[in-house]
Amino acid sequence: MKLLLTDSGIKNPSIRNALVDLLGKPIAESSALCIPTADLLPSLHDTVYVGLSAGSMVMTPGIGEDFVDWKPPAGGDKTLGLVDFAIFPHLDHPDIPENSMANAEKWATGMPVPAYAIDGETAIKVTDGAVEVVSEGHWKRFTS
Repeated sequence: MKLLLTDSGIKNPSIRNALVDLLGKPIAESSALCIPTADLLPSLHDTVYVGLSAGSMVMTPGIGEDFVDWKPPAGGDKTLGLVDFAIFPHLDHPDIPENSMANAEKWATGMPVPAYAIDGETAIKVTDGAVEVVSEGHWKRFTS
């Protein structure tokens, strides 16, 4: 599976180039598909998934209790687990003061997997399990 996990989409040339690399062809020659049901994702082979914010976080094993607004009946923060790391998006966004680096560090200490704090100029490119950070902004990797 090929993933491009972003905070807020294709916002700079580096992220755009990473998408083109994952697609293996120009964006204009590609087709787009909106998937409203995440149960379908694992069955889509040869597909490039581009996540934005929560759409990136859902690919991880869990999001951390800090991000759980709706409590599922069984509790917890479990998500799809298609990657083996967690994501803290919107790092240092001016409209979200609680998403500071200090709060990202606190959040990461409670995560059982490595975690990335990313801003709007950063994406995490995943190709068959290999992880690469693509950034024209700032980000940090935390180990569990």
